Amino acid sequence: MGQAQKVGVVLSGGGAAGVAHVGVLKALEANNIPIDYIAGTSMGALVGGMYAMGYTPSQIESLILSDDFAKMVSGKINNRYYYFFRQPESNASWIGLKFYTDSTLHYRPPANMISPINMDFGMMQYTARASAASGYNFDSLFVPFRCVAADIHNKKEVIFSKGDLGVALRASSAYPFYLKPVSYDNKLLFDGGLYNNFPADVMYADFLPDVIIGSTVVSEMTPPVEDDLYSQIKNMVMERTSYTPVCEEGAMIIIKPRIPKVSILDFGQSRSMVDSGYVSTLRRIEEIRHLIPRVADSMQIARRRKNFVEKAKPITITSLEIQGLEKNPARYVAGIMRIPGFPMTLDELRPYYYRLALDDKISKIYPTATYLPNQNYQLKLQMKPDKDYTVQFGGVFSSRPVNMGFIALKYKHLGFMGLSAEGNAYFGKFYSSAQVKTVLDFPFRLPFLVEADFTLNNFDFFNSASTFFEDTRPSYLIQYEEAWNGAVAIPVGNKAKIKTGYTYARLVDDYYQTQEFLSVDTADRTKFSHNAVFVNIEGDHLNRKQFANSGGSFLVTARYFNGVEENIPGSTGTTNSYFRTHHEFYRIKMRADKFLTRSGWVRIGLYGEAVLSNQPLFNNYTASQLQAAVFSPFLESRTLFLPNFRAHQYIAGGMKLIFPLTSRFDIRLEGYVFQPYKQILENPEKQAYLGQPFEKRFITGSAALVYNSPLAPISFCANYYQDEKNPFSFIFTVGYLLFNRKATE
Repeated sequence: MGQAQKVGVVLSGGGAAGVAHVGVLKALEANNIPIDYIAGTSMGALVGGMYAMGYTPSQIESLILSDDFAKMVSGKINNRYYYFFRQPESNASWIGLKFYTDSTLHYRPPANMISPINMDFGMMQYTARASAASGYNFDSLFVPFRCVAADIHNKKEVIFSKGDLGVALRASSAYPFYLKPVSYDNKLLFDGGLYNNFPADVMYADFLPDVIIGSTVVSEMTPPVEDDLYSQIKNMVMERTSYTPVCEEGAMIIIKPRIPKVSILDFGQSRSMVDSGYVSTLRRIEEIRHLIPRVADSMQIARRRKNFVEKAKPITITSLEIQGLEKNPARYVAGIMRIPGFPMTLDELRPYYYRLALDDKISKIYPTATYLPNQNYQLKLQMKPDKDYTVQFGGVFSSRPVNMGFIALKYKHLGFMGLSAEGNAYFGKFYSSAQVKTVLDFPFRLPFLVEADFTLNNFDFFNSASTFFEDTRPSYLIQYEEAWNGAVAIPVGNKAKIKTGYTYARLVDDYYQTQEFLSVDTADRTKFSHNAVFVNIEGDHLNRKQFANSGGSFLVTARYFNGVEENIPGSTGTTNSYFRTHHEFYRIKMRADKFLTRSGWVRIGLYGEAVLSNQPLFNNYTASQLQAAVFSPFLESRTLFLPNFRAHQYIAGGMKLIFPLTSRFDIRLEGYVFQPYKQILENPEKQAYLGQPFEKRFITGSAALVYNSPLAPISFCANYYQDEKNPFSFIFTVGYLLFNRKATE
């Protein structure tokens, strides 16, 4: 073989276990084993592609162990680029089913579990320069390269030898149901491991190496198991991989790193995977040297690598092309991005890209940066609007009677402006609600939203406080409200928005002024019909809509009320006289919720809330309590009527300690102090009066074990409320305990 000897390296697919290939390359370079060609599938394509682009094994290792890579493979958006302005309000949904219309209504299930936004942009960012430097010819990379994707329509592999390297790597790693497939050359391409998980035959056919060094992290395919759907699907769609030598007999060595058993998408043990690949290669290094007497010149390799990397043109975007949209939707997209001007670097472009990609009216956005001679790079966005209709289902199951179901139907249309129309319903013993809402999105130089909604809410606090057993007494606290809202909102940077608007609401409270009442008693009724104008500034980038453990949110709202209180007495009050009066007052509320950077085993969260108001007392004690501002910092407290945690003016705050046992399991400890300015108290005539300033304060807390399942959170919480009749409580829930916004919020 002598000096003419050529060596090819083939890296198998295998999901997260494929990180071991980095250790294999690291050991080969450290021992001066030449690598003349490289090929791979799926994770092997990613590792091999980065090596072919001129990354050293150590640089590849650093990238794979980085937070950026973790976000790429998990689909989590960096808070820095999260665009809050167009995000819909959180609701109790578990799943959403999307439909589209032509002449009929069609349902298409989602093709992916994670958002591809990070992966797509990251592939472009890491590969565009190398693609341009090679002239879009994979033979002209630092090391000639091949990768394999799967064309499931024609049931055959697709071999990438030219074109955009980012597209090739993204297609080769599009694991079915996990990541969206890639459209390329009128084909829909998936993970190459479906048809060729170890492309040694591709290596030999294209490059004719004298020796092939293979690295495989997958075991032989096992027969399908009767009760294992995944194994059945795997056997249906994947072809068996051959490891038979394809070149001269004895000229192929296959390294099989000893790796711990991990799921195909578990990158939490990447460092140990790299170490395993390194050690497994060292064990066979003498065998490799015997087969490959040629010694690579490390200095020459470093110079070649440096020359190739320096040959790559820095990415400066000078133009934009939008593909796949008609004229009006394309105008909407241009308005959403509102790029101030070219040229731009990718770092400068990134916030505008995420602003567009996170729009819920966009189904697909796939970026490529193509080098145009004498013009630098052009950004191409392949786009598709989202499906017309979305149906959402959800709710909560609980050990207390706060069980409820949730359903919503949402329609979206993309023209020169965006349109969303939604209707939802909550139905349960404690809470029931219905809402219709329309949002118009105007993507002008100063973008703004116009919103209108009508909401019905009904809270039944007595039924929520009982157990599973039936109680024949009627409810003693029912809050019903109707609210018509209109508002206009504008963004404040990426993470906040200002909203101002008008509300007309009719609030009806039915209640007994004692808990000792008979079924023949009649309830008091207080009505508060009012007009209100408001202005809010708010932002939310918490990582979950319930039981968050990172990110933050804030709200500052000012609301002016002008309305009429009416009281129709029942049989448990001290008066039989109808009462009517006019009220005019303001309420300013401030709330901040922030998780600090993780410290060791614990994540610390800080929470604060304050209310300022000149709200007057209502006709009696219970009515005054029901119309007061409420402090309810954790799950169960939102379902209880707790007089000690209601006031016209207060300041409250506390701390959360989150102990993540795994990426989905948390232990949560929360403690808060509630300080009313003047407590609302009751005199013997059941009238309300205000206590002395800062006379009393109250402590509340919660300890919870939470599992954040892919569908909805499962939690067991123990709670404490100081000076309440029953200060300790327990609640088990599956799902989201969330409500439509109340009329006074």
